[in-house]
Amino acid sequence: MQPQNTTLLVGVNRISIALLDTRQNPVSATGVSVDIITPAGKSLAHRPLQNIAAVYGGIPVYVGIAQFPTAGQYEFLVTGNGASAQINGHAYVTVAASGPEVAIGARVPALHQAVLTDPGVTISMVDSGVPPDTWHDQTVAQALAAHKPMVLFFGEPGFCPSKTCGPTVAILKQLCAQYCGQFSFQHIEDSIPASNAQVPNNPAFRAFGLQTEPWVFFVNGDGVVTDRFEGPTTLDDLKGAASGTLAGHVPAVSLSA
Repeated sequence: MQPQNTTLLVGVNRISIALLDTRQNPVSATGVSVDIITPAGKSLAHRPLQNIAAVYGGIPVYVGIAQFPTAGQYEFLVTGNGASAQINGHAYVTVAASGPEVAIGARVPALHQAVLTDPGVTISMVDSGVPPDTWHDQTVAQALAAHKPMVLFFGEPGFCPSKTCGPTVAILKQLCAQYCGQFSFQHIEDSIPASNAQVPNNPAFRAFGLQTEPWVFFVNGDGVVTDRFEGPTTLDDLKGAASGTLAGHVPAVSLSA
């Protein structure tokens, strides 16, 4: 198995795991769950994991929610039911007290990222998607000034349409159909102008401390991050984050979700 998170922090985290066979091919399973073992070798929690392949472009990733009380090295023990036998896997993950990315509970920076109302800015400069989305009419700073909750998508869908960015945009568009009236949806590319540059050059992308993409951040009207997703996710999980954000919860969801 391979954990898919680049950063896990003390507190509530969205976790994602890929199950692979000895040839590194994806494995499908049902009834997948993870036992989380503390740095002291004690069982911390048993958490269910959801196979999201059916709703995420066929990408076989298992996602869930976990809470870590302290920093240190934890062990994931994963079990599930394969086609002909039980599946078992384990991996070690490092939980830090803080990380480079803006964390749940932290205030977002007042970014003035490039938007279409700026002189000389065109849609091809700020969106690599085909077709592009419509989330380029307001900056983070403007939403903060208006005390408007935000859904911030960081990614370059034009350069990974069949991997994680493309499916994330498709799911966000479904979320927008229900929540665009209550949130400021904003799409921030890794680079400006939008390109497949290996080193992101967009100051707004770097201001969030991001090293991978896609990421989705939920931010409440006070400018505080309530939830964040790295990589694959589902519409149901995003709806839960949106609902919790509007209800005033930080984090947006509880561990029982």
